[in-house]
Amino acid sequence: MAYDPTPEQREILAHEPDRHGRVLAGPGTGKSATVVSLVTQLLAQPDPPRIGLLTFTRAATAELAAKVAAHEAQVERPSTIHSFAIAALLANPGSADFPSPLRVADDWEQKEIIRPHLASLIALPGVTPDFIKKRLLPEMAAMWESLSPDPDPAVEEHVRNRFLGAYEQQRRVFGYTLLGELPDLLRRAVEAHQDLDGLDFRLLIVDEYQDLNACDLRVIRLLGDRGVAVFAVGDDEQSIYGFRKAHPAGIRRFLDDYEDAADYSLSVSHRCGADIIAWARHVIEGDPERAIDRPRLTAADGAAAGETAMLVFPSQVTEARGVGDLVEHLINDEGLDPSDILIMSRGDHNGNFSAPIKEVLAERGIQVDDPSWVDAVVAAPENRTVLLLARLLADRNDSLAWAGLLCLADGIGPTFRMAIYDTAVARGVRFADALLQSYDEEFPKAGGAARTRALDLIGRTLAWLDEHPPPDDTAGNGWGAWMTAAFSGEDSPAAVSDELAELLSVIDDAVEADAGLARYLSQLQPLGRDHAQAQASGVRFMSLAMSKGLTVEASIIIGAEEGILPDHRADEAEERRLLYVGLTRARRFSYVTWAGRRTGPTARSGDGRVQERRTESRFLRNGPVRTKQGQDYLRTRWS
Repeated sequence: MAYDPTPEQREILAHEPDRHGRVLAGPGTGKSATVVSLVTQLLAQPDPPRIGLLTFTRAATAELAAKVAAHEAQVERPSTIHSFAIAALLANPGSADFPSPLRVADDWEQKEIIRPHLASLIALPGVTPDFIKKRLLPEMAAMWESLSPDPDPAVEEHVRNRFLGAYEQQRRVFGYTLLGELPDLLRRAVEAHQDLDGLDFRLLIVDEYQDLNACDLRVIRLLGDRGVAVFAVGDDEQSIYGFRKAHPAGIRRFLDDYEDAADYSLSVSHRCGADIIAWARHVIEGDPERAIDRPRLTAADGAAAGETAMLVFPSQVTEARGVGDLVEHLINDEGLDPSDILIMSRGDHNGNFSAPIKEVLAERGIQVDDPSWVDAVVAAPENRTVLLLARLLADRNDSLAWAGLLCLADGIGPTFRMAIYDTAVARGVRFADALLQSYDEEFPKAGGAARTRALDLIGRTLAWLDEHPPPDDTAGNGWGAWMTAAFSGEDSPAAVSDELAELLSVIDDAVEADAGLARYLSQLQPLGRDHAQAQASGVRFMSLAMSKGLTVEASIIIGAEEGILPDHRADEAEERRLLYVGLTRARRFSYVTWAGRRTGPTARSGDGRVQERRTESRFLRNGPVRTKQGQDYLRTRWS
């Protein structure tokens, strides 16, 4: 369908590229299409401006990438703030202090190598890998994100000091950087250097501006102070990333931060039915902090009403069965494909909410799509071996890759790995250098089976690496296709599984054509997650937070009762916005379910009230949709 801009959208399309601007865009209001059209229109000018594009949704990123391909001199490929930081740091060597070459540790490496090793280095009672994951690393990340100390009261000062020292030593020896650190590294670089290459945009469009934290906002402001026009697009009412210190105040105060900025709004939703909009509007307009003059979200003229229902079931067991019935009716009676249906929950620790429903759907032969399959594929030992060896093909001195191979090897335990680490510290070199030097010396300080196995593993690995040098480019076939072929020989230390081959093929289509092998590998998991979340073949399950950016025909929010939503440990205003995001995903059918009583794992979610009576979330009370008995509704709705 051709893009036919509304009056609100036409105002945005007339924006001058040398002026700051803000767009407050409600859900489903055509934000991405409007921005795509604005960029295309600006690039068609006789003297097109150089445009930077940040933090677009997946769909908009793909669309923009295709449209701007012919204008590479004027516009950068759309990217997240983290990818933007990587590109800027790589283009300006020495501008920030991080181990070089830039190597970002992935989830598996953090879980299997970094956190256990940090716990061994710190060697204090109670400092376990789990304590490091839940307390020490988030505290450090909060300092990067908020640009000020944010001490966790559960962390004692001497523990914090020892952790920070151990972390700095470890990241030097293993040569890694954490993903969350990248925006702060870029901030430091921009603050310290006035002449960084690659940042001389005339216009910088920043999507999802409400999800930027203090560090991100500081980077954008520094560029704005240097003459870049900043165009912020987002929605304070969909700001749901407080866990990374984002706050809606960033986009709310934009007009104060950027003098003479143009202000636009998109308030007509072309996604949701009118009754769905009214329900979501009841939730968000109940926020006492909401700006009084903020335009109300409305449905497009002629929009269908849509179907809404809030259903209560006696227990979590009957809720699971009721949701199964609901899904079955939507497929069989309403003609929906399973992939048109999205089931969301406030949280789903250990699958407590989703597992019973998935079991019901499986009994009825209804396909379920789990986006977490990507994480399972890249963590499987055989696949992980492939990825670690590919890392060594990209850089033979990749310390995390060598540590990972040792970690996966039978009979080579943490004592051996710690001895190599200690050697690296004593010699002032990286882990990989110490390992290969010790290999040449035949590990004189090691003994027994570990020494024999390490000599054999490293010898075989080096020989295979020598025989399989990566090409300068892949002749247009993609790194995934090359890796699949490279690991197919009889002498290969590992084979590419069918699931990994599928993932590699997906990334070949998504990654930049000129990306090197190292860059390709670093994008494998995040781009794979994006694909798994956006492209489904069955009923999808995800958290409310993960659902942002998606559009489906039918959505079901489960467990929407007081004590779970809002979560008493979280900011109430953000919890309200989280529900608003979930309610605005569906075009035609929007359902919410809750249980009158709960036992078992779901009863301990939120404030944990086992077998006590429950009520619907306070956000949903007294609204346009009132609770109905779920079993009665299902019995009569499609009778």
